[in-house]
Amino acid sequence: MPYCAETIISHCMEDKKRLYPIKFIPVRQQHHWGTETVMIADLGIVDSEAENGWLAGNTISDIMETYIERIVGEDVYNYYGRQFPVSVSVIEVDGQIPVSSHPDDETAGQRYDALGKNTFWYILEASDDAAIHLGFKSQMSAAEFYGRCLDGSIGDALSSFRPAAGDWLNIRPGTVYSASGRLKILAVTESSAITFTLYDPKGSPEESHAEDAIDLIDFRAEDGSSYHRHDTGTRSGTLLSSQEFTVGRTEIHEPVKVTSGHSFTVYSCVSGGLSIQVPARDGNGSGMANYPLAAGETVLVPADIDEFFLVPTDRDTVVIETVIEKREEVDSYINPDTEPFLEGEDYEGVEDEEVDDRGDDDVPADGSASREETDRAANIRRFFK
Repeated sequence: MPYCAETIISHCMEDKKRLYPIKFIPVRQQHHWGTETVMIADLGIVDSEAENGWLAGNTISDIMETYIERIVGEDVYNYYGRQFPVSVSVIEVDGQIPVSSHPDDETAGQRYDALGKNTFWYILEASDDAAIHLGFKSQMSAAEFYGRCLDGSIGDALSSFRPAAGDWLNIRPGTVYSASGRLKILAVTESSAITFTLYDPKGSPEESHAEDAIDLIDFRAEDGSSYHRHDTGTRSGTLLSSQEFTVGRTEIHEPVKVTSGHSFTVYSCVSGGLSIQVPARDGNGSGMANYPLAAGETVLVPADIDEFFLVPTDRDTVVIETVIEKREEVDSYINPDTEPFLEGEDYEGVEDEEVDDRGDDDVPADGSASREETDRAANIRRFFK
């Protein structure tokens, strides 16, 4: 029987229960172009439910609400708060993904009170006729972009790449992209459900989000730097390092000791199999707790586990790992130690004027959401994909 939030808190107060590698129940979503299986996400519309251990039955949002920095790490919590900051899913394309794009953090925060959506794709499988369409072939104007979104020719303006297993790409905010053929992709994104559908061959021009996205699009020609071919000579290493997340690929041929603590780690096993072994105490003294991870599975290792081992249980074991490095954004023009007043100026009475801009009439007496908040929620739902 799952623990409710109150039960989790009660157990936490009685004893600091040891956290462990957590698997979540996959959620399969059907689309006209294929399927997306969400492995872990804290999106509201998808709130992953723990599958194993004493947290089974609790959602990632419940777990975050209770264990906060013990799950993600203090630095990550200080920046992102109680939302788990990344999502991992497996995308299976059998047709054509609509031509789309995503907003950046600043715009998504201002317009929708949400995170942006930097995206990483790792190609697991690809048919001979599969294609990744990423960025424009040549510089484009806003007028041409808008016209092509409406007449359906926007896909013809995109650069195309023939994918193979092991390739990876970074779909940066503002980049226009699509995919076609038969593909299986491991996707890592920021925790955002916002996708601007610019053109959908199964949809209608009225359903296009081109007007919403037009001032966010990167109209420059794609220079090929976002798409990376698999290097057969490289066994392990960092694939993408960004301020939103860092993704690496590791081949495991022998036991590997991992020392962490500053961030959570999400492992996705793309081939082979392994056991995550965590030092644990049992009735006979110290021992190791084993958490198996098979090909196709994803697991969250909380930041609270600062030492563990990756032990291969099968040949050709490869994992994709996702972490977040310490993220601090400070405006270089601002000295945070400077007082917010200028020497020699008269600021008498200014402090008294620093009040909430929203009047009492704008705050519902029952504490419910304001009209502005309700409209914002309805607006953001238009882009959920």
